[in-house]
Amino acid sequence: MEDKLKVLAKWLKGYSESYDERDGALECAVKNARVETMFKLGDYLEEILAMDDEQIKDELKWLSS
Repeated sequence: MEDKLKVLAKWLKGYSESYDERDGALECAVKNARVETMFKLGDYLEEILAMDDEQIKDELKWLSS
């Protein structure tokens, strides 16, 4: 399962949008925001995968308080 999540993280961080010369400012802004969001999600996933069991338990305790 962890290997599958690593692949997902790589895909998220490598996500890109195709831009067209007909895209307006709003379309470009939305596409850029989508790319940034995917990259950030990939970062979060990699960070979680790098945590040991103790860090995960501490994080869960913090989130439930």
